[in-house]
Amino acid sequence: MSRFVQIPDWTPGYINVCPRHIDILVECTACGETREFQRDRLSMAMRHALIADIEKRLKCTSCGEKAGKLRFGSYVTAIGDGSCSSQRTE
Repeated sequence: MSRFVQIPDWTPGYINVCPRHIDILVECTACGETREFQRDRLSMAMRHALIADIEKRLKCTSCGEKAGKLRFGSYVTAIGDGSCSSQRTE
């Protein structure tokens, strides 16, 4: 089973500067719902936007609140001996 490990206190500033090997989750701070962020689905105008500008426009599909927060990190998979291995999911 894989789990998401967030990079603490890190943001690239602009979405186009975020490396492709970094996974992005969107978390609704109102209800706690999390989903993968698909940067390819951004409009052309938003592909060079500040992270803060994108977060202002995120609307939760579960509760309807505009309280989205982007989380940057990667997925890790536990191996039988208790250690972890990084795994990119597409």
